[in-house]
Amino acid sequence: MADGTLSVPENLPQRFTQFGAISRIVDELGVLNDRINVENRTAGGRDDVYAKEYHKFVDSTGKGLTYGLEGLSDLLEMVGIKGNKASVILNDAENDANHIAAG
Repeated sequence: MADGTLSVPENLPQRFTQFGAISRIVDELGVLNDRINVENRTAGGRDDVYAKEYHKFVDSTGKGLTYGLEGLSDLLEMVGIKGNKASVILNDAENDANHIAAG
């Protein structure tokens, strides 16, 4: 647009669909993380001092990673949806600009 023209990359909508795919991959990581959390709760034991210390650290860390993955997945999905809408608007604007420029 530095030269006064509006130009939208042809593959812009496809770029934003990739965010949905990445979001689904992050969701898969969340499922694996949930399995790891279950295994950690079982493997760490319950009643002895070592188990309690282990769980103080591992349980909170596992929850933090769970929340982080959920937030990242939601963000990526939103970027994909909003970006796709923006690419449609930009494409329409490019078409309108070309139509107006053609006279």
